Amino acid sequence: MNNDNSEFREVLKRVCDGSEEATLELIDTYGPHIQRVVRRKLNQRMRSKFDSLDFVQMVWASFFTEREKLASFTEPNDLIRYLVTMAQRKLIQESRRRLQGQKHNVGRERALRAGSEDESTYVRKSDTPSQIVMAKDRFEVMMREYSDRDRQVVELRMLGLTFVEIAERLQIHERTAREVIEKLALIETA
Repeated sequence: MNNDNSEFREVLKRVCDGSEEATLELIDTYGPHIQRVVRRKLNQRMRSKFDSLDFVQMVWASFFTEREKLASFTEPNDLIRYLVTMAQRKLIQESRRRLQGQKHNVGRERALRAGSEDESTYVRKSDTPSQIVMAKDRFEVMMREYSDRDRQVVELRMLGLTFVEIAERLQIHERTAREVIEKLALIETA
């Protein structure tokens, strides 16, 4: 036990002296204690906003701003108690901010809906402008390789016509219209 305390104090001394290796050793050894507390006590409604490692990092960031405090720890259990208390306080502070405050209150969050008539339809995440441009470019390249008839099939389908309507308008078999669109879909997924 006494040997463990001397090793512990030696690691703390090296951390105080600025040893990166000792700092990493301290984090690796005592970080799981912080993470265990955070996982156990993190409010369920906040789990979508925070990962337990977010709080672990907050604790270490605060801990290392007070390097002079390191000298006061004489045994590992003192440090563990200090880190656990720090983690609990950070959880309480953030819980108050996220569950009781107005600005960032997770209880006030609501899912976006597409229109007031159909409340069950969620708004879809739209493509970014660059994704739209890239899709248009790919589409134009693919369309250059198609015959005039195939391009007409695609254009009519994009206008919302059914395969039967396309076949009647272009005087082709319905199956031919379907094959053109299926071929386009296969190229797109490749």
